[in-house]
Amino acid sequence: MKIRKIYLSWRKGQGSRRKIVGLLKRTASDGITFKYNEEGVMEAQKEGFKEYPGFPLDFHKIYEEKNLDVFGLRLASFDRKDSIKLRNFWEADKIQDKFDLLALTQGLLPTDNFEFLGLFNPGTDLQFVTDVAGLSYLQLEKDIVKVGDIITYEQEFMKDAYEGKAIKLYKSNTPIGYIKNIHNNAFIKSGKQLKLKVKAIEQNGIISKIFVLVTG
Repeated sequence: MKIRKIYLSWRKGQGSRRKIVGLLKRTASDGITFKYNEEGVMEAQKEGFKEYPGFPLDFHKIYEEKNLDVFGLRLASFDRKDSIKLRNFWEADKIQDKFDLLALTQGLLPTDNFEFLGLFNPGTDLQFVTDVAGLSYLQLEKDIVKVGDIITYEQEFMKDAYEGKAIKLYKSNTPIGYIKNIHNNAFIKSGKQLKLKVKAIEQNGIISKIFVLVTG
């Protein structure tokens, strides 16, 4: 599964709507490039967004591969000898390509509000882990969802969703949130039902995070 596009997402904080503020793109002719998304940045600025550290905000500038080493810093923990468990969680144990690794792990750090959302296309080798959106709104009670549960879904028209279609998730008949924008691409473009299984949960009085494994 070769990733060609990664969208840079930012949000003000937990429960806030994500804004697509940039795009990392890989092509045979240009290599890897990064460019800000003017529409997304303008929306994000209303909530306090300034820029991605190290990349002065310029809607006309295309940053080339030699400028992009800073994104690799988000993968530092995957270079350690004890990273096997972390790689296994993200289904990335066999991944050596840093662009693919950034997409699969979302480049998540506990210190900021950025996420790197890979544009996954359906295929026989489709496999990725994503965390469910919309949980802050739903306030699901503890243990409603458990590790190993099979999750179903349906498409729902939503103006702000990528391609205008949101992927609404269910445990039995109970709504449990949505697939993140951009990650919904695999569901929209697939000609068959994808498989979803709960991989991990974070909860206290309520469920704060649900991670699901998506396979073709």
